[in-house]
Amino acid sequence: MNKKGFTMVELLGTIVILGILMSVAIAAYSTIRERSAKKTYNLLHKGVADAAENYFLDVPGDDNITVDDLVEQDYLEPANDPWDPDKKCVGRVTKELPAGNKKNEDSIDLYTFKVELKCTRGCTCLVYPDKNACECGADLKN
Repeated sequence: MNKKGFTMVELLGTIVILGILMSVAIAAYSTIRERSAKKTYNLLHKGVADAAENYFLDVPGDDNITVDDLVEQDYLEPANDPWDPDKKCVGRVTKELPAGNKKNEDSIDLYTFKVELKCTRGCTCLVYPDKNACECGADLKN
């Protein structure tokens, strides 16, 4: 009698191998997505800091501005959340003059910009131009 087909052991072996390949692929995908989201957050921070610097050059008397105001005044494109593209990141930028830089308060180069962004996965805060970490304010609402 001529039997064509696979045995149960062969089918089971194939399913086990496919399961292992799928678990490796899913782990690699989640790692790549996490790394991509972190890079996106860094780009968002940098873009907000640059837009705020341009705003503060145009309006030198102002010391803080929200991300929504930067978008409304066309200094910045809407900051979409990398984890949920349907939502926007909210935040603010504060211009601060460090204690040692009192020589010429008119120069924008002497200022630091505290950028706070709140997205789906929490709040992040960086001080530019050095990109030092800081604490987010509790009053940011998403």
